[in-house]
Amino acid sequence: MRMSKEKFALLSARSDAEDFLEPLVDTLLANGLTASQVMSGVAASAELILRASLTDSGLPVNIKRGVILRTTNVKTEAQIIAKALIKKLTVANPDAVPPVSERGGRPAAVAERLAA
Repeated sequence: MRMSKEKFALLSARSDAEDFLEPLVDTLLANGLTASQVMSGVAASAELILRASLTDSGLPVNIKRGVILRTTNVKTEAQIIAKALIKKLTVANPDAVPPVSERGGRPAAVAERLAA
């Protein structure tokens, strides 16, 4: 199965956004902020990263609307990324999180799931 240029660019842009925002979201949640407190900021940041990455991929760009996608829009994708990151990085059981020295550089929530 061949992937269209748009789908490939969107997949790459999603990966960029997740990679850039994961440490930020992990830090925010680790310092006591809630998912509802960080959602809008994370989504806005994801949108900026998506727009930059998609523009670099050579997709059509409109001056007023930005990158033009046929199958979705950038705001929707940014919301999906923000929700997924927050869900992935939310610690369900703080007692199950291993010490930082035993996490191997992983975020607390990821280390918690691996330890279980």
